[in-house]
Amino acid sequence: MKIANRYDVIKEIGKGGMANVYLAFDTILKRPVAVKVLKGDMTDDPVALERFKREANASTKLSHPNAVDIYDVGEDENNHYIVMEYVKGHTLKQLLKRRGALGPREAVWIMKQLASALLEAHKNGIIHRDIKSQNVLIKDDGTVKLADFGIAVVNNAMQITSKGSVLGSVHYLAPELAKGGQATMQSDIYSLGIVFYELLTGDVPFKADTPIQVALLHVRNNVPSVREFNPDIPQAVENIIIKATARSLEDRYANVALLIKDLNRCLSPEAENDEKVVLAKSDQTTYEKVRIAGNADETIKKKKDKKADTFFNVLFITIISIVSVVAILLILLLTGVIGTKNKMVEVPDISGLSLTVAKDVLSASGLSIDDSEITWMLTDDVPANQIISFTPAEDTKVEKGTKIKVTVSEGTYQTMANYVGRDLEEVKAELKALNFNVETVAVESEEAPGTIVAQEGLLPDDKYNPNVVNTVRFSYSAYRSSVIPFGTLGRNVNDVYNEFSYAGFKVTKEKIDYNTLTEEEKAYGAGTVVRVTPSEGSLYTQEEDSEITLYYFD
Repeated sequence: MKIANRYDVIKEIGKGGMANVYLAFDTILKRPVAVKVLKGDMTDDPVALERFKREANASTKLSHPNAVDIYDVGEDENNHYIVMEYVKGHTLKQLLKRRGALGPREAVWIMKQLASALLEAHKNGIIHRDIKSQNVLIKDDGTVKLADFGIAVVNNAMQITSKGSVLGSVHYLAPELAKGGQATMQSDIYSLGIVFYELLTGDVPFKADTPIQVALLHVRNNVPSVREFNPDIPQAVENIIIKATARSLEDRYANVALLIKDLNRCLSPEAENDEKVVLAKSDQTTYEKVRIAGNADETIKKKKDKKADTFFNVLFITIISIVSVVAILLILLLTGVIGTKNKMVEVPDISGLSLTVAKDVLSASGLSIDDSEITWMLTDDVPANQIISFTPAEDTKVEKGTKIKVTVSEGTYQTMANYVGRDLEEVKAELKALNFNVETVAVESEEAPGTIVAQEGLLPDDKYNPNVVNTVRFSYSAYRSSVIPFGTLGRNVNDVYNEFSYAGFKVTKEKIDYNTLTEEEKAYGAGTVVRVTPSEGSLYTQEEDSEITLYYFD
């Protein structure tokens, strides 16, 4: 299948209620792309068509490194399509299913990228309305991308929904939307706060049997404490979730910029002693009605808790619990998870992947990297932090839980230059900037003084590790040396100047104020050398920045 006589469809990579997504190849720009195509039966639905057009309109307004790029939009034989960046990687939801809860630093790092993209969207008047971990893509290089502006809306545009329904995932639904309110920047912030909770705990905060029950939980309850899940999470980090998911708009972050400010601060030393945020307004918040996915309105009323501690209730719950535990144990035994030999899996190919991505790929197969046996080595062409080789090898069958030994690139070698024939001082300055230790020895040579005549330690074309201090030794043509002869003082300044110059020394004449001289110096007479540096009897070596100075008076 070819779209717009340009995009060769390779395979279907995503399917939704309104559109399908295909991996395709752009035959003009020679690159893989993702093409979202509105389903055929939706083209006659004015609401669906308008939503799809709005996605195209919203997406083309947004350009940010942490948002999926949109390359092209159009219509081909009544097929409406959007061509976007193909992100090779996985969703945040998939990552969390494999790895579980992330540490605070990694979670904050991901949140900074998402918040940055959302801030740019809001600056352009775009409200996403469907922020969830399924719509966050993670590239193989670790870059985070916010995707799917499929139900995004531009400010001041009519929000198209079916009566009594709300668009977006109910597990990330802001309380004000649950009662049928309009989507705003603050409702996006609430959803982003739920994603932050999910990053730190591995799951969404509220679950129930039906969407309406989940929505009610968002309306009635504050999001549970992430520090109860993991006490090592800093209070400043939990405070961000508390403020982002506040049920009252007065307590919630007014804009994403304020959220980013707290993200930048929460792991710093100054935030270590932050107290837990208390939101009085959110605790008092109540809502009259909740609407979700076309269900009828459900009235929320406060009721007093009823105790259900009768003997029969307790007995019933106990029996159900025992039956459940037995069933789970039987399933685990039958599937070999417990009580039998570990399941065998094949080692996936991780060569060329970064160490971080390789760990994720192995984790999906129930394997891990043996951190105590990572071998680091320099290579000719493999970038730093990429896997060079691993054992057991690809496709080898091993037990789940096996630790893989890997060899990782420490970076690429550098090649030593040939410095023979160059000026020593110039070369020393260059190599000092490259973290070299330079050793030198003066030798008699016919070359100009200060010229490198031999190179040792690291010879030309030798490979070296640029990450450590390397040593190179140079032999150089010795600078001219001479003792400033006694009897220089009192001689004609021009005669002395010419003698030193002819001998190859750098020499200058400097006129001196008669009133600053001693009586002995005045006695030498005008036009003679009355003072010299270095002084008479000193050994002088002619180096690049040294000179002999002759002082005289008229």
